Amino acid sequence: MPSPSALVVLLGAVALSRTSFGVLLVLGYGVGMALTLTSSGLLLSGGGTRLAHFGERRLPALRRLAPYGTLLTAPAVLTVGVGLTLRSLFPL
Repeated sequence: MPSPSALVVLLGAVALSRTSFGVLLVLGYGVGMALTLTSSGLLLSGGGTRLAHFGERRLPALRRLAPYGTLLTAPAVLTVGVGLTLRSLFPL
């Protein structure tokens, strides 16, 4: 996926007559991003149950609060969203 920062890096490298270095930087960024996204996806898909068991062992209260997870996070997300909206409407 094209990135605006990759374009800036490539244009900067061309302006400095270091095109190959710019291409190498963009390729390194792309490979790093691909590895990060792949590993986080694999961790979340396969490691979710292990992470849940680890959390239950370490935090016994988590078992009591787990059914209310969506009810506890929804107001937090709503509060952050409303706060960001108000902040954008009324700049400080």
